[in-house]
Amino acid sequence: MSVNPIYTANNDDAIVLEKYRQIYRKYLDDKIIDMDKRMKHPFDFQIYSLETAVPYVNYTVPPSRQTPYWIVLVKKGSCEKSIGSFTFPVKEQTLYIVPKRVLHSSKHWSANAAGYVLLFNIDFFLNNAFPKHLISNKKVLKNSIRPYLYLDAPQTQSLSDMFETILHEHSGSDRERKEMIAIKILEILIHCDRLFSRAELVGNERYYHPTVERFNSLLEANFTKERTVALYAAALDIHPNNLNFLIREHTGISAKQTINNRIITEAKYLLTHSDQNIKSIANQLGFEEAHNFSTFFKKNSGISPLSYKASLIIFPK
Repeated sequence: MSVNPIYTANNDDAIVLEKYRQIYRKYLDDKIIDMDKRMKHPFDFQIYSLETAVPYVNYTVPPSRQTPYWIVLVKKGSCEKSIGSFTFPVKEQTLYIVPKRVLHSSKHWSANAAGYVLLFNIDFFLNNAFPKHLISNKKVLKNSIRPYLYLDAPQTQSLSDMFETILHEHSGSDRERKEMIAIKILEILIHCDRLFSRAELVGNERYYHPTVERFNSLLEANFTKERTVALYAAALDIHPNNLNFLIREHTGISAKQTINNRIITEAKYLLTHSDQNIKSIANQLGFEEAHNFSTFFKKNSGISPLSYKASLIIFPK
């Protein structure tokens, strides 16, 4: 299938998108691609239409993590998306956000995908004289409890108008246009914060708590080294029982199960996308002995690592 042309006037867009395509193809053997390592020329900001970007990367985003944040509005189309420990179906009128350095992937994008994908670094705002706290305190940029929403038509149209403004301003490169883009991205972040907060008010799921956010950040940085609630609780200066209660209140599962789930998520990625043996994967996840990892995996997933890997051949993921 031929690739759609880049629709903006900025040739840097084509260069960055082509770089994504090359990295996704070249470094599949990494199993989980560290884009910060592979992207030799980092960027502060990019925006594309989904109908341009999705065919360009062959309808798939392999397991990867990166510092830039992603905000994606899907107006049409579908795929299966994984962000951290969440796997969910993307469908028409879906909004999802990938926080920095959080593992994510997409597969089975439909050919009719339409919408927008926005990527940016905090540095983009700092370079345009925006106070960092205006951006960094936005809840949707945290390791959210649930990083996606299904919108209604008016909500989708409202966000779509904001993305279209950014696309229009992005056709130029002068300082004034960059400042306008920064303002519109901030407007999108504020709007997304409100959408997620409203969803929390009408549902059972708690949206944000600073201690939960700190726990999630600690977990992401340390899950291959630390597996006990007590160690995370000590780092957060909170009693383990209180941490368990807080995490359960916000997610429906205990802190211990959250830790275990994060390890299992990584293990399944490695088992699915890697040719490494069980011992190598066990060591990568902080288990000194392969049999300890196998016991842990079976206890938390109901199947042994070898059986899980064998099932991938019979029932491909």
